Amino acid sequence: MNAPIKHPALPNPVPGYYPMILGNMVVTALSDGTIPFALEKLYLNTNADHVAARLTDTWQGTPTPASFNAFLFAIGDRLVLVDTGSGDLAGPALGHVERNLMAAGYRPAQIDDVILTHLHSDHVGGLIRDGKMAFPNARLHIPKRDADFFLNPDHMALVPAAMHPHFKNAIACIAPYENAGHVSVFADNASPIPDFAMSVLLPGHSPGHSGIVMQSGENAVFCWGDISHGHIVQFEDPAIAICFDVDGDTAVQSRKKALEFAVTKKCHVAGSHIAFPGIGHITVAQQGYRWNPTVFQNLP
Repeated sequence: MNAPIKHPALPNPVPGYYPMILGNMVVTALSDGTIPFALEKLYLNTNADHVAARLTDTWQGTPTPASFNAFLFAIGDRLVLVDTGSGDLAGPALGHVERNLMAAGYRPAQIDDVILTHLHSDHVGGLIRDGKMAFPNARLHIPKRDADFFLNPDHMALVPAAMHPHFKNAIACIAPYENAGHVSVFADNASPIPDFAMSVLLPGHSPGHSGIVMQSGENAVFCWGDISHGHIVQFEDPAIAICFDVDGDTAVQSRKKALEFAVTKKCHVAGSHIAFPGIGHITVAQQGYRWNPTVFQNLP
């Protein structure tokens, strides 16, 4: 009988940040953590056997480890964080963006801007620490449609009870920034930060769900938020939705739009729920699309 493998009891043995240089822009993927997702039960417009078979064929299995990622951009003297992770809202497996930000050599007080793709809890939770602004000098930029929806408690009646915490958490996490006068909202397809970032309205997962395109010269990174959960099934068949979508049909159309945008623009894609670091390119496949992860390179 083989002896058990001995290894140190590390709380997080996987590197939690991944920096890469694109022209004059430094992009750092920040892991918020991973948790298992029973994707065969969560996907819609398909059947569990098909999903389980595809995940088994691609050596992922079920439940499938799901990554939660945020992305930091250093452009010139400006630091822009896209999404913030779960903070204290989802237990000890998640909530590691701040720790990994500091491991990457940055401090929360250095962040100039935080842009949110949408206001679900795993994207806003890291905004606060002990009820206070985790990024005290940052201006917060929010899609207007999501601000109008999630920051109004009356809209909770429009969604299943399981989604109600998103409203309460969004209100609680954004309030300190609102009280400090640090909140801006951006309209559909507007630039949250002129000359640095543009947005692409991709509704369905939430009313104002938006991709954020960070640009430096000819280099662009398309932070597409929750367009996909995983990088196999919804790429092969973009018509497959997930139960977290507030409007599955619209989310399907947005996914097709985002995939075509990435292919046409030939830009890097940064996915919130694609295996860490979640940065790569999209290409057209014989069936649907294919995810091509970025290849590791030593920094100069």
